Amino acid sequence: MGLILKREEIVSFLKEKAVFDGTEKIIWANISSAQGAYVVVVFNKSGILTLPITPMGKIGGDIIIIPQEEIQSVTFKKGLLAYKMVVTTKDNEVPDFRVNKTMIGYGAQKKELGSLLEKYK
Repeated sequence: MGLILKREEIVSFLKEKAVFDGTEKIIWANISSAQGAYVVVVFNKSGILTLPITPMGKIGGDIIIIPQEEIQSVTFKKGLLAYKMVVTTKDNEVPDFRVNKTMIGYGAQKKELGSLLEKYK
């Protein structure tokens, strides 16, 4: 395993934690307010899950789940190199994310992001 987890590794982790439902769209992002901190953001039927990533490229810490019923909107604002993803919830406690259009080492980024952009126009 390199510094960037492959989609299959993330899916395997989600299955181990019993949060996989087969509808997953998985992207890598930065939390806008945290310099260089990567997270894996997973969209599925149950909501949005964030998986914190350690500097060594492993999943570390707790999965944060935003249940579907708490999500009011998801918007993507196009930037030069990345999108700003804003998730609005009832409590407005979700930080903004910076989502690169491509991710070296994670070939699925462009396809998965494209699916999300289409869904959340």
